[in-house]
Amino acid sequence: MIIPGPSSPGKDIDVYLQPLIAELKELWETGMETYDADSNQTFQLRAALLWTISDFPAYAMLSGWSTKGRKACPTCNHGTCSQYLKHSRKMCYMGHRAFLPPDHPFRRDKKSFDGKEDHRSAPTPLSGTEVLEELREFNNVFGKGQKRKRRDSEGPWKKRSIFFELPYWEHNKLRHNLDVMHIEKNICDSLLGTLLDVTGKSKTM
Repeated sequence: MIIPGPSSPGKDIDVYLQPLIAELKELWETGMETYDADSNQTFQLRAALLWTISDFPAYAMLSGWSTKGRKACPTCNHGTCSQYLKHSRKMCYMGHRAFLPPDHPFRRDKKSFDGKEDHRSAPTPLSGTEVLEELREFNNVFGKGQKRKRRDSEGPWKKRSIFFELPYWEHNKLRHNLDVMHIEKNICDSLLGTLLDVTGKSKTM
């Protein structure tokens, strides 16, 4: 699959994914005649897409959940704990103690954190069925320059992902994976670019 142009397609990636989705639907519903060399027979081979693997920005393009702003965490979703830092003009994401065991000493530690104890339970990721319910009346608008009015009820959603056209996608427990090696490389590039003040690579204001 080739996406023309040097810039990211953003949510318009669904336009380029249409041929892939059509083939995946065919592989699931009809399958493809395949030869088994061991039994010397043919059979209908069926296939399913388990999940996608991408870096964090591409996660937003594929899933439809915005990875920017106050609710940027797809796992915490609507329970994302965030704070805007006005001097650096960046969002800061806190609340990680919610993922610790209930009796962990860090949960009671006020001095090292924000002056408060944290006894919240870990957020529950949205299931495919819950995502579809939230996006039931969501109207996708594709194309550069095309603007759509966003309603508060839509939250961080930017689109209804084309992957939900696959009949089994709603029931996949894990739909999107993060490529750890890719992310580590990006972070390393940003750190070195900032420390060495490399033009175009530095993250300083």
